[in-house]
Amino acid sequence: MNSGRAIPKRSQALRSFAKSSAITASLLMAVACSSSSSESTPVLDLTGTVSGAAGEAVVGARVYLIPTSAIATDPITPAGVLAGTTTGFDEPLEDAVRNDGASFAQAFTGADGGYHFDEIADGSYFVYVAPAFTDVEHLPGGSLCRSSIKAEALRASEIDIVLSSSPPDDATYVGMSGCLVCHEEYGTEKKMAHRLGFRVPGVSSPLQDTSRHPEIDNGLAYFLSAADHTGGTPVYHYDYDSTRGFDKFKTSLSDPTGGGGVVSFILWLWKDSSTAEHKITFENVANVGDPNNLAERVVQLTYGGAVQKQRYMIDWPGLNGLYPVLQFQTQGSDARFDRTRNQFRDYHLDFYVDNNGTLADVSDDVLKDPDPTKNISRNCMGCHAGGYEQYTDGMTGEVLAHTIEDPYGEYDIDGNGFTNDLNTGCESCHGAGSRHVVAQAKRYIVLPQYLSPSRDNQLCGTCHNRQAGADSIAGDHPLNAAGEWPKPGISRKDFLEDHTSRQGPTMGDIWADGVHSKSHHQQYQDFLASKHYRNEHRLVGCSDCHDMHGKHEFERGLIADPEAPDSPLCMNCHGNYLPGTAEHTAEMLGVAHGAATANCIDCHMNKTAKTGAGEYGFLLSAPTGTSADSTETYFENDISSHVFDVPRKTNPGVEGVEPQSAMPIPYTQSCGTCHDPAFLQNL
Repeated sequence: MNSGRAIPKRSQALRSFAKSSAITASLLMAVACSSSSSESTPVLDLTGTVSGAAGEAVVGARVYLIPTSAIATDPITPAGVLAGTTTGFDEPLEDAVRNDGASFAQAFTGADGGYHFDEIADGSYFVYVAPAFTDVEHLPGGSLCRSSIKAEALRASEIDIVLSSSPPDDATYVGMSGCLVCHEEYGTEKKMAHRLGFRVPGVSSPLQDTSRHPEIDNGLAYFLSAADHTGGTPVYHYDYDSTRGFDKFKTSLSDPTGGGGVVSFILWLWKDSSTAEHKITFENVANVGDPNNLAERVVQLTYGGAVQKQRYMIDWPGLNGLYPVLQFQTQGSDARFDRTRNQFRDYHLDFYVDNNGTLADVSDDVLKDPDPTKNISRNCMGCHAGGYEQYTDGMTGEVLAHTIEDPYGEYDIDGNGFTNDLNTGCESCHGAGSRHVVAQAKRYIVLPQYLSPSRDNQLCGTCHNRQAGADSIAGDHPLNAAGEWPKPGISRKDFLEDHTSRQGPTMGDIWADGVHSKSHHQQYQDFLASKHYRNEHRLVGCSDCHDMHGKHEFERGLIADPEAPDSPLCMNCHGNYLPGTAEHTAEMLGVAHGAATANCIDCHMNKTAKTGAGEYGFLLSAPTGTSADSTETYFENDISSHVFDVPRKTNPGVEGVEPQSAMPIPYTQSCGTCHDPAFLQNL
């Protein structure tokens, strides 16, 4: 019988021995055999305590030993997520408990947090803790729930488990600068791309450090210092196509008229030499009689630059929100035929154009005020700034937003006289910190390392997913019906039920194989489909590979160099199972590719999704910059797949598909760095 009774008293030597041997089963059994006589009865029980990170006892919690065989293996596909058919098995541990928990070995914690199992059956287990229903502070999971443990390592052991706390409902935000007063060692977070999303043009706040991203303002180099717009850089917008999404115009840095292009507008990029303001002037070329022609707008914020693109947020007379226009692409080039891969890409110039009902005739188009529903506070800010809370502007009717106020933030986004932090910071993942500050202990704050793996991943999945919210707007923001942002530590089940009206990306954002993401900020959807997310060994979380505090110098906050010859990022875990790159590739391909030739991500993390322009992949012939390129040039995109499989050339996103439109796969990317692409169609 398992109970919450006090832990049996044993000698300190046995306690120390058992605790240390919980990690290595073979050592435990060897020492146990040598230290027991033939007459003694083997000690088979497991004891320990469950506490919060501050040491407080967690009372009435249920400790489960979840057999590894109970982890579901049903595929989690984008189509299944949209249909809602995966919700019974998309949280590895929580769903195992919901579905079969009554059959699992379990024990309750007593008044001192102690738990006790009389015996441990053979097998391997994930040790998972569910707090009591009346416990509103602690979150499910625990410090032992990520990796499976063999029964031999659990028997005769005393193992303590730590749970994450969480902020109470009355906690308020203190801002990143408030957090750094005590946690200055995490100042490296300022260097993360998460912190560098929204910036005043060319200016970093005290909470931003661009030293790892020298390319961040390459787009601003086109804003030439000048007395008026004529001294700036012209970006031509031409060949309007009403059937397209956000890029209805082609763009060019040179006049396309000579090549037959029909120019509608020029956006002039310039930096006012008298005020130092970055400005965009809208010139209506097709209708010079437009009464709003040469509208001049100030760029108040830039978005991005650290991850392959940068957009420009402009003010507009009579409105209090900021509105986006134009996309600079770090890897882009106007030498490419594909309009989505040029230096600049149209980003919703259509917000500012009234075509007077004649889509085919641009000669009567005029500039107009943007629809007030298109501002960035309503549509974008929630996934970039903590403490997101919408409100309706009483004067303009715009839906705008408050974010965390911080004296060292970037910009006063809500116009109340106080600077706001507009980027992902400490409290975005750890929750509001006021009660934690008062406690001066590891309490009343979310500690992701102690969450169940699905809750830990949901921290990132809240934004890296592309779902639709459950509020009246039903946009990208995952707001519930009351307009509330999900709290850190929320379960995937509660997130989907309360905060979404569409549970994941549309199939238009997925490649033809129905698995891999085509669009950016969908890494979570990819990851759900991977074996990393559900397996019998280690339930991997985003933080296993990414250091969210930026303490490592590697790109995207990775904990090791993904391109190092010995692939330390992957071999940290897989080194226990794989002998090396050469042996693995010999087994899978029939030809050994040594560490100096290939690494893990070349095949397992191909850049299938796209946020900016991407780069050339296989070239069946030299690019010409004409329509002929569509059948001759394969492209590599700029966001790595997180499915971790190796899609083949028979993939429906590739086989029979025109090269320019094909899904990037290793064969059209990494392999092409050494192998002659001319043989692609024959292999």
